[in-house]
Amino acid sequence: MINKVNQLFNFLDDNCIKYLLLRPIDFEENFEDVDLIMPYRDFNKLLDLVSKNFQNVFLKYSNANGSIQLFLDNILLDIKFDICFLPRKSLIFKHDIPYGKVLIKEGRYLYPVVEDEVLFTFWTFHIFLDKKNPLKSSTYQMYKNLYFSSWEFFITSDYFIKWTEFIFHKNNSRAISYINLFFKNDMMLLNKNDNKKIQNLAIISNKIILKFYFDKYYYKLLRISGSLKRRRSILEIKKKLVYEI
Repeated sequence: MINKVNQLFNFLDDNCIKYLLLRPIDFEENFEDVDLIMPYRDFNKLLDLVSKNFQNVFLKYSNANGSIQLFLDNILLDIKFDICFLPRKSLIFKHDIPYGKVLIKEGRYLYPVVEDEVLFTFWTFHIFLDKKNPLKSSTYQMYKNLYFSSWEFFITSDYFIKWTEFIFHKNNSRAISYINLFFKNDMMLLNKNDNKKIQNLAIISNKIILKFYFDKYYYKLLRISGSLKRRRSILEIKKKLVYEI
């Protein structure tokens, strides 16, 4: 699998496709998908290229806003078009994205080539805002191994503080205090409601309560209807998606 994924990223780089790998991959552990952010323009360009370079290509609508699933020879790319958080990606940010390449380390880990504080920031908010429990994240153990001794440095970095303000606005200090409790408790929740407190704080801070619950039930209906399971062709997607070009 490591060779197939490496070839895929070489393909993206060779064709000048912009992307950001949101979370590292450990090839010695099972992983479900490759989480990427990719601009609409580059996604559109990628769709024009993949049918000529991959044998098994199809798409599925994602279970979240501003996202889509692209399957390339049994590799699932879970593509977002912006930086977004919460289970159905109800919280979307139109900020500059630090696109970059990837690097294989120790022959088993795939990392985005970004500043360390950038990776820490997006990975941290993923496990707190997207998951009911950080410990249930597929990358939790990898995250813990990497930041168990260094989190205090990264949580005070300019980049982390900037994004805390983007997400929580005037409630940023309160959010950091919640996150501090997690780290100081050996990266474990104090109780099962800790993550819900942080998620609710993000929802309230951005005044998206109605959107959050609309998204929750809207995508639930799509799942029940089977709409999200259906395989879709490149042509079908290109006809329906509105690209921001």
